[in-house]
Amino acid sequence: MTIHEEERPDAAEDGSEVRPWYGSDLLADLHALRALPNPQRRGYKLEELLERMFRRAHFHATRNPRMAGPRQTDLAVVSHHHRYLVEAKWEGHPAGTNVIDAVRSRLRDHDGTVVALLFTMAGITEPADKRIADLRRDGLVLVFDEVDILLALRDPHELDRLLRLKHDELVVQGHVHRGEKEREAVNVARRSRSKARSLPASAYVLLDSAGDKVPWFHGMGGFNSSVFCLDLPDIDWVPAAGSGVCLDMPAAAWDQEGLFRLLDSLNELGWMGDRNQWSIQQHGRNWHGCGADHFIEALKKWKLRTSELDDPHHSEEFVLFAACDGGFYTVSGSISAEPTRRVLRCNVSFQLVGMPLDPGSLQQLYRQFDVPSRGYFRPLLEPSVTRRRFEGRTPLKVLGYVVEPADHRWDEEDWVVGLLVVNPFHGGDRRPPDDLDSDLSDTDVIVCTLRSHHPLNKPKVSYELWSYERATTSDARALRVVAEWWEPADSAEDRPAAVSAGDGHFTVQVQQVPDPSPL
Repeated sequence: MTIHEEERPDAAEDGSEVRPWYGSDLLADLHALRALPNPQRRGYKLEELLERMFRRAHFHATRNPRMAGPRQTDLAVVSHHHRYLVEAKWEGHPAGTNVIDAVRSRLRDHDGTVVALLFTMAGITEPADKRIADLRRDGLVLVFDEVDILLALRDPHELDRLLRLKHDELVVQGHVHRGEKEREAVNVARRSRSKARSLPASAYVLLDSAGDKVPWFHGMGGFNSSVFCLDLPDIDWVPAAGSGVCLDMPAAAWDQEGLFRLLDSLNELGWMGDRNQWSIQQHGRNWHGCGADHFIEALKKWKLRTSELDDPHHSEEFVLFAACDGGFYTVSGSISAEPTRRVLRCNVSFQLVGMPLDPGSLQQLYRQFDVPSRGYFRPLLEPSVTRRRFEGRTPLKVLGYVVEPADHRWDEEDWVVGLLVVNPFHGGDRRPPDDLDSDLSDTDVIVCTLRSHHPLNKPKVSYELWSYERATTSDARALRVVAEWWEPADSAEDRPAAVSAGDGHFTVQVQQVPDPSPL
């Protein structure tokens, strides 16, 4: 289910009422309860509503149990690995320390494995917050305020994520996680743009045909959700039988700053390297680059990038590709091309060798990403990466270079590892292979990786297409186009035979002249 800006609890401005989304019958029932004048009756009806919510989330819920007898308890809830004692309050004022002490008293008769959940529509006071944090070693009390309750009633499967988040915050950080408080912290973070980021600098340097550094390449293009990559790990290249798996994480990144925080989380958890590639797609133009640092820079400079476009689209697509332990992933989505920079959708899609024996690192991502749904591994029905050779000889015109500088190599010399070239399948009679038509039909430039690297100070004059590799994640495509170079003295007999001789055996001398249009 897609959550629109006006539907989510944190969409309200500071100080305004949180308005629920009434597509859920649970939320509609909660709205009807607001008209009840008796607080005690409202609290009783809230218990019934919470019981339905827990059951929809696949928890076992029992009302009025003897869990804390002889004291009365509203609900006892059991999941596959936790037991919860639930109290529901709907008073006209926030719950104070007396309420917290009463809830904690119900935990004393247990062995310490039971966790108390306090659902309170009016929230709690700051002294109550401090009491929970200070005495957490004697028993855990997790608080759900109105913002949390609205979120859980809208989608009961959010409960599992919220419980993990609140439990970790209280135990590890000594912090009482409350939806209203967290919403205010997010609003403050959105208003403050001063946070410094230290994402890994790209291992590659981009040069135009004149040898000058550029932050990214650009050329004609459209919306096709594809990204050129220099390396594409093959998750099926293992001795064991079977197939790889995919895992999708729809991330809660509501705006550009939220997207940056998502990339920060990937980096902090060790999933962000220095050899990733990205693309940003607008109406009539695409930008291609390397490194998460340049990706953020390009997103920030959206006005500058689109200033030359006659009719820019109201949004732009983005795809970031990165290799990781056990496979690769893409971060893809859509962001508005106007000052709010609202992220319309965002998804992190993994393709891995198989189901990890220890999924802890992926569970950390779920917690950090604020993923609004449960995740499932799904087996791939066919090989992840497909490989093909280009038929015949296809000469290339070079427009730029991807260089691995000396400080990233052991031999202390700059090497060319990739190229920006004119797309030979654009604007002419030559057609791309059928499976590349959607990727190459609209763009006039291609980023290639070199099959044979060469030193930057020993440029080559002849480059040809060699092969390509392609992989598709849930909502993006990764394309690795491979080019090869030849020495002028090499004869046709010295080179590997082409797949098809339909285009003849020839080498074209390419004059590398500056062409500012795609750079």
